[in-house]
Amino acid sequence: MRPLIRPPRLRRGDAIAVVAPAGPVAEGRVGKAITALGERYDVHSSRRIYERTGYLAGDDESRLRELTVALTDDAIRAIVCARGGYGIMRLLGRLDPELLARRPKPLIGFSDVTALHAYAARAGVASIHGPNVGGVVEGSEEDRAAFFALLDGEIGAPLQGLTSVGTSAIALGPLRGGNLEIVKSLVGTPWAFDLRGAVLLLEEVGERPYRVDRSLTQMLLAGALDGVAAVVVGELLRCVEPDGSGPTAAAVIAERLGPLGIPVLTDLPVGHGTKNRALGLGTTVRVDGSAGTLTPLEPALS
Repeated sequence: MRPLIRPPRLRRGDAIAVVAPAGPVAEGRVGKAITALGERYDVHSSRRIYERTGYLAGDDESRLRELTVALTDDAIRAIVCARGGYGIMRLLGRLDPELLARRPKPLIGFSDVTALHAYAARAGVASIHGPNVGGVVEGSEEDRAAFFALLDGEIGAPLQGLTSVGTSAIALGPLRGGNLEIVKSLVGTPWAFDLRGAVLLLEEVGERPYRVDRSLTQMLLAGALDGVAAVVVGELLRCVEPDGSGPTAAAVIAERLGPLGIPVLTDLPVGHGTKNRALGLGTTVRVDGSAGTLTPLEPALS
């Protein structure tokens, strides 16, 4: 594998692009966030982000064109997604990883944006698993400070107090992954995350426990988790049975991943809930199954 490319860190006044490559965007919420971000950066966006075509933020051509312009514009120093939802996987086959490798800039977001993180991983470029644009200004003060510190080129602080459902070993590896449904859906494609020696990050929203089981089982059967060094699991928001019966999603994680014989930590403050700590994907992290900690070891931006 090529050495990790770290995009340049951001400075106040740098130009960043807000794009909508996935689901349709609520104008009021995102508009307020863009205004707030404008106090720190020169935010570039257009009315196009509010287009709607069914469950997409405009048709594939317009979303691809907007993303490509942001990727190729040397003045744009970072790209923040307006929201997740669904849609980026439809664009992957038409995105050239060398485009990002030649002009490295952080791709920022989570949920469906996991597909864009897979694109960055294919390019060998670090990206940032963190809030989409609305979440940047709506999150806690602690998460907001951590987000901007990461963009400033700092190494993130250790995350402590996590729950171990695996071994008590220590593992080091590049952090990869994101939303479980997207990570699973990329298996078998050229965009699947290479998890050999990696620390796999997972989070999910609205998937019933048996569906979480099904996704993990598919990955196990496909060999996608062969050689994974550790797994860290964020929030599993609303991943419950309607009647409250059966095992919890957390119990499914423990039952399916615990036997891998590696550190598996849950309760990471990452995901669709009120906490969504930004983390550098592709960067090396240290997982301590005994202490229940995830420690970033290097910055995502140079």
